[in-house]
Amino acid sequence: MGLEIMKKALIAIMSIVSCILMVSSVSAYPPVTWHKGDEVAALGHSFDDEYWTNDSIKAVSPNGDNVTFSASYVNYSGVQAFLLALNMVENANGTGSIPFQMFGMHYTTPEKREVFIGSVLAFLMVFNDTHNGSSLGSNNLPDPGHEDVAYVLPFAAAKAVNNTTYVPITNVLPAQKLGVGHYSFGIQYLNMYALVPLNLMPIVAKFSELTVRYDVTIDNVTGEAKVKTSYTIGQVTELWGLLFGIIPIKLDPKKDIGQNLGLSVVHFVTVFTSKYQGISGNTTGTTFNPNITKPINEDLVLKVGNNGERAFKIGTHGTFDKINETSGATVQANQTAYSAVVNAKLVDLILVAWQLGLAAGAMSIFAYGLSDYVQQTYSGPSDLMNRSLALNNSQGFYAKPFWYAVSFPHWQGYKVVCDPTYTAYTNTATQNPPPAMNFGIALAAALIVIPIAVVIIVIVASRKKKGA
Repeated sequence: MGLEIMKKALIAIMSIVSCILMVSSVSAYPPVTWHKGDEVAALGHSFDDEYWTNDSIKAVSPNGDNVTFSASYVNYSGVQAFLLALNMVENANGTGSIPFQMFGMHYTTPEKREVFIGSVLAFLMVFNDTHNGSSLGSNNLPDPGHEDVAYVLPFAAAKAVNNTTYVPITNVLPAQKLGVGHYSFGIQYLNMYALVPLNLMPIVAKFSELTVRYDVTIDNVTGEAKVKTSYTIGQVTELWGLLFGIIPIKLDPKKDIGQNLGLSVVHFVTVFTSKYQGISGNTTGTTFNPNITKPINEDLVLKVGNNGERAFKIGTHGTFDKINETSGATVQANQTAYSAVVNAKLVDLILVAWQLGLAAGAMSIFAYGLSDYVQQTYSGPSDLMNRSLALNNSQGFYAKPFWYAVSFPHWQGYKVVCDPTYTAYTNTATQNPPPAMNFGIALAAALIVIPIAVVIIVIVASRKKKGA
């Protein structure tokens, strides 16, 4: 029995290491020049089409890895939405995957400002909820510096470790038309592991799935484009602790994932380029200063242009269900998901640096192909990517960054299902289709990156700090 436990744990560890090696050098390099219709060669479909999915976009990384992406796209009444996802990476070491996803929208606001919004995968955190923001207690949110907080890394890999029973599987959920202006698409990752690099005893967890579905409704009467996201995070089925970082110890998910542990999905939010006024409360209009010690009690609004026009709203009053995956029974329903704005630090930027590189290349293809304003501002997709990633670029990925966190308290390792809604404010209520854009200085476009896609992960009880 001991040898079997060690074998399973080592397979999980080797899978993670193999996958890290395979995906660490993957990068998307967009073309230098661009002409209308070039997306057909790159993606197999036109941006002028109403909806499509390409579930097998082939690429080769600089190191010779074979990379497969998928892309889904909808286009209705001047509003576009898309999802780009990494399916699989293959090289001599084996086959691997990470749940990289990028969701994006392109539209025109009622005041005729062009907006490009995209989601970049950030990370998950597990936190030991023992601090209420000012003293001992609980506030259902992570409080770094006051309680144990750990980043979580999800991966899947096979072949290199002769793992034939838990091979990575990616299922593309193709774009479907459900009605007039109503579409859906998504991605599902099966057979996943998670690495939680705790200081004294890192944790390896095995979980079943991460599924993200996007339900997009574009309403010409209200002028709102709503995106309902449905996240399914699989239950932890096996758990190992690595004593001294190398010796696997079998743990029990039901016993070793404590009541105080919460799971937090963290989104990286930053300006991509052009005029962005910042984030404020939808009800009060108050500008938010990043502060993780206090939950947000109102929806968030992102403003663009010189006069701070409302362009996008993030709902903060979501709920989630905890489900026993084995029995199918709902353990708890309609539990409150807590939201907070978190200040981004340099170490956090380093954690997502490689993701930003991949996202910037892919995002640049969509942004340059869809946006006339971007085409007038940059010489090509490659120029857009390089200038947006520059650390000293006030309009790049690193400009005014912060994290937007959604936390699931008392998580206990169960399957989590959550469906927050995001709203884009468009000019489709005025005319259909929208009028031609005026690209004068007063109508400068806003190009924003706002993570909506969520990555899942799982973990066990963190050690409580002394004196906490």
